[in-house]
Amino acid sequence: MGLRSKKSIFYTMLTNISRVVLALVLVLSGFVKAVDPQGTMYKLQEYADAFSVNLFSADWLLFFAIILAAFEFLTGVFLLIGVYRKFVTFVVFPVFLVFTSLTLYIAMSDAVSDCGCFGDAIGLSNKASFFKNLFLLLLSFIVFLGRRRFVVYLSAKNRWMAVLFSIFYIVLVEGISLYFVPVIDFRNYAIGNDLRELVQGENDSYEVVMTFEKNGEQRDFKQDSIPDETWQFVENRSVLVSKGKEPVIDDFSILDWENDYDISETILADTGAVFIMVAEFLEEASVGRVDKINELYDYCLDNELLFVAATSSDEANIELWRKRTGAEYPIYWADNILLRNMIRANPGVLLIRNGVVTGKWNVWNMPDAEQMMLLKNADKKIKIGALHLDNTLFWILLFVLPMVVIVLIDLATGRKSNPVKNIAEIETAKKRK
Repeated sequence: MGLRSKKSIFYTMLTNISRVVLALVLVLSGFVKAVDPQGTMYKLQEYADAFSVNLFSADWLLFFAIILAAFEFLTGVFLLIGVYRKFVTFVVFPVFLVFTSLTLYIAMSDAVSDCGCFGDAIGLSNKASFFKNLFLLLLSFIVFLGRRRFVVYLSAKNRWMAVLFSIFYIVLVEGISLYFVPVIDFRNYAIGNDLRELVQGENDSYEVVMTFEKNGEQRDFKQDSIPDETWQFVENRSVLVSKGKEPVIDDFSILDWENDYDISETILADTGAVFIMVAEFLEEASVGRVDKINELYDYCLDNELLFVAATSSDEANIELWRKRTGAEYPIYWADNILLRNMIRANPGVLLIRNGVVTGKWNVWNMPDAEQMMLLKNADKKIKIGALHLDNTLFWILLFVLPMVVIVLIDLATGRKSNPVKNIAEIETAKKRK
């Protein structure tokens, strides 16, 4: 094997390894944004506020969030399977050039809390985001230069199946997450989380050390090992034994203004079922199915269960909501950021049992109270026949397995006699024919 051939193999391997890494990052980034379009919208709003750009309404920002998530996911998939290679490689490099420049500015100015590259799934500091994008910019440049060295996994005849399925999948994920609640919840109020544990931190641990002196020598003693009378006491001091831990949730506070009381403690102390209706802003909340909420409140009254509502709206809008919906349940105040994190719905309902988040529903898919009460324990698994799959695993398999089937179909019908080759080899072979 000549030197030229070895270099060609090396460049082909480098190109395709870079391509796979870049594609997987794009797929992950797009997917975690797609499962939470509203969260992506909030991050775009944070960027708009940081740069004093107030040109777009919330609806437009939500539209941009949906497009951004789909663009990243589909670009990653197309890059991975080698579809539209010229378009994808020409687009990816300038996109990462923009991302890298943006994160450089953010790293220098701290204009936003974090870049939001991976939604709420993976938090990165602004500096880490910059170096991550710098690395990906390098990969995108390698991929751009070596685009003719892509390894082909699907024949041109059958690529349309992978393309259409990828589009269908990401639209499905975004549609369900937007219309109901996110299909995967990466926030602290996800189903199964014990709020009692998350709101509790650990204080720093100290011990008292006493200093004694004898014959000009000073030594430290603990309280259970005090020396004899020949030692002269000098001083007491506290020594840090272990550093405490900040609570994961430090903003869980729902206030009863009239009685000057924080009812969040009552909610967490309740050993039964607690229902919380969350409406970030009542003036913007949907009234399409408020009858379900009123029925749930009546059920709670009949069964002596705690039901509260939490909103960031002012008193005037709370009273307007009561008139519009006939609401008789107590409505308390909470910070809008807290409410956004609790549930991506306006309004939505949380079921908490013994401090554990057991259920979350958008008002549009809220079941009857009796069905809600069947949820005895928090269950994040999806049941398919006898299988009980973790929610995250389910959505991964829902994409991976059909793609594997498409590849197998392609092997059987598209390129029975063709081994996997790179684009350059295929084009050279075509010219020879």
